[in-house]
This record gives sequence, structure tokens and C-alpha cells, in this order.
Amino acid sequence: MLHHIGIYVTDLEKSLQFYETILPVKKKESLNWNGIELVFLGGEGFALELIPDSLSDSRTTHIAFAVESVETKIMELQQSGIAPSEGPYNLENGWQTVFYEGPDGEEVEFIQVND
Repeated sequence: MLHHIGIYVTDLEKSLQFYETILPVKKKESLNWNGIELVFLGGEGFALELIPDSLSDSRTTHIAFAVESVETKIMELQQSGIAPSEGPYNLENGWQTVFYEGPDGEEVEFIQVND
């Protein structure tokens, strides 16, 4: 169910080079989010998302879980009184995503990957 872990970085190219050197990962894809490039690195059974820290007021990392349906997950969590902190969004690559804030301010993302 784990989809990826997002890491806020100050230098995208430097971080890309670093993680490709220290981990068995390769650049899988890039996508544009509000005019800023996000990079996904794929490994065996996991992915890292490198996020320019200009997208956040803090350097909080986030964890993303794959779900069958973002809409269903939103409805499920609403029944528990939990509302999204951001989204849902439809991404240019066909994915759908929604964000929630954990008890300590951590970001929890649910993502629907449409192949």
C-alpha cells in the first residue's frame, strides 16, 4: 500500500544525483505541479518523490499510500470526521491525490494511480 515517501529538497539536481548514488533508484518520471518540477525515483518496491522546498512553508516529509479510489477514501475518512487538508487533485499524468494532516502536522497523502 505504500506508494512513495516525499522529501523536500533545496537543490533538485544535487538531491537526484545523491539518491541515485546511495540507493538503488533511478529517475522514473517528472511531473509539473503548479509550475514546479517534481521528480519520482523508483526502486524495488518503493519510490521517493523529490520536492523543491519552495512548495512548502516547512520541510515536512510526507508519506503516500496507494488506494483504489481517492473518492472512496475521502468518503471513508469523512465518516470518521476527518477532512482533507488539501485536494483532491487530478494530476497531469492521470493520478488523483488528496492530502491529510496528521496529529503532529505530518502530511499523509492518498494517491490513486490510473494506468
